[in-house]
Amino acid sequence: MLKVLRVVTLILFVATVGLFGIFYLHDKRTTDNTIPEIKIEGEMLEVGIDANNEDLLKGVTAFDGKDGDITSKVVVESISPFIEKGVCEVTYAVCDSNKHVVKNKRSIKYVDYTPPKFTMERSLVFSVDEDIDILSSMGATDAIDGDISDKVVLTATDYTADTVGVFTVNMQATNSKGDIVYLNLPLHIEKISAAAPMVELEEYIMYVKKGTKPNFNNNIAAVSTRSGQAIKYESYISTDFDSNTPGVYSVHYYIKNELEYETHTILTVVVEE
Repeated sequence: MLKVLRVVTLILFVATVGLFGIFYLHDKRTTDNTIPEIKIEGEMLEVGIDANNEDLLKGVTAFDGKDGDITSKVVVESISPFIEKGVCEVTYAVCDSNKHVVKNKRSIKYVDYTPPKFTMERSLVFSVDEDIDILSSMGATDAIDGDISDKVVLTATDYTADTVGVFTVNMQATNSKGDIVYLNLPLHIEKISAAAPMVELEEYIMYVKKGTKPNFNNNIAAVSTRSGQAIKYESYISTDFDSNTPGVYSVHYYIKNELEYETHTILTVVVEE
């Protein structure tokens, strides 16, 4: 009886080893140990700011030892903030049929990128009798993000409420790529008569290229009484504007009505290279 038991045990052991060997060989033959590869042409791709995924995938191919050409499975996984002005890093990813994932990167340059620009709804000339609300007057637009007025921040100011004088306000705006622009402006707090005319400008901030000479006289949109009635007026302009030197300039408009009451407003001009 003991001998029979030993024989049966030996047979079961041999069978177990045999089955293990069969499963091991099958698993080895069917397991995919190949890893996909993403190949990229060139170190940097130049695109426009409206580039889509198809544009970003130009020159990108992928191959897998088992699946073959899997270029169609490559995706744009992420686009980084700027690593330098107008340049981002794109991360590509691909997955083969056995869930092996690989990634690769390259730089892209937005050839038509321009930094954010500030906008203004009014000039920063306030009556000493009114509340000073600077941020409600300011906004910003961006070539990539569109309206980024909610990203405008007042970083510093030295004005004192209820005090006549010329003060300074420092503004900044940041887009989604981490590009920060700054603007320092004068803030005028003045005594303004209730009988002084109301002045509306076509623009309160203007960006121009170096060498451009705008006609500032054409920037007056309307002059009226406080009730909105258009009136006759006299005007003169004072400015240190220099079209050949990049920087921020103030164009001062002084408007008088027929009763000689005067008001003052400002156009900000940013001269760019």
